[in-house]
Amino acid sequence: MSLHGFMSIDNISHGNDDVARLFCEHNNIGYDSSLWLRPLRQLFKDGKPIGQVVTLTVSPMEQLKLPFGMLTQTEKNRLIFWPILPSGMNMICDGETIDVLDHITLEFPSEKIHMTAYDANGQPIHGARAWRTHHFSDCDLSLWFTLLIRVSILHQQDMAVQRRVKMPTKDKGRRTNEFIRYVHKLCITNISLPTIGAEYDYIYFGFYLAPDSIKTDQLPPSILPADSSMDSQIAGWPIGNKFQISVSRLTFGQRTFCVAAACPPGKLLSDVAVGFPRRINLQ
Repeated sequence: MSLHGFMSIDNISHGNDDVARLFCEHNNIGYDSSLWLRPLRQLFKDGKPIGQVVTLTVSPMEQLKLPFGMLTQTEKNRLIFWPILPSGMNMICDGETIDVLDHITLEFPSEKIHMTAYDANGQPIHGARAWRTHHFSDCDLSLWFTLLIRVSILHQQDMAVQRRVKMPTKDKGRRTNEFIRYVHKLCITNISLPTIGAEYDYIYFGFYLAPDSIKTDQLPPSILPADSSMDSQIAGWPIGNKFQISVSRLTFGQRTFCVAAACPPGKLLSDVAVGFPRRINLQ
């Protein structure tokens, strides 16, 4: 089965002959680290169905939507988020320590958080670390994770992908239909950014579980720390400053949460950085 498509979200014309020729001349297009390929891993490997996936995008420039993550809810009542990764990153994890994550999982009702990577055989690795959401005492919110992304990483991602996938002959029809269903149910939600006059190096996202609609002034200040705790992640982090925040409310299945976004000054020291609220002991 050949799976291919334009994955640029309004940025590539579907009638582009050059791109169509590219699909015909090559079996595989795009890196394994591509945001568009990673949620399909289990369908490609084992034929496992995928629930509805929401693609989260941002618009650093007008009329330009760039994906930065994908979100789904599993049959086991778990939320899974795939963050964008640098193009061409090696996705194979060699040991129990996760040095490159594939996705983040939030379990219910425990609200436990864990990361997942994959070894060379495609087997999942969860590692020995886990976290829980952080409930704030002064507002009805729970922090899931924070995500910092260089703007250049958004622009450098694959805009078209293709994979030729081997399938058992007896299961070919079902798997093909599962992929068609996946594509038809794929949703796109654009996360608003605050209006910033100056150029910015990165975007700061905070993902919160929320009971209902929430306003910016109800967010706890820890979404953008005013102290020196960000020095290890950001060069030139201005201690004590407050920054404009834009909040988008999302409802996914039975869960409501909000994504807070900001474009603070400074330079992000890594391409992508993920932060979790508090660590728990799994033993």
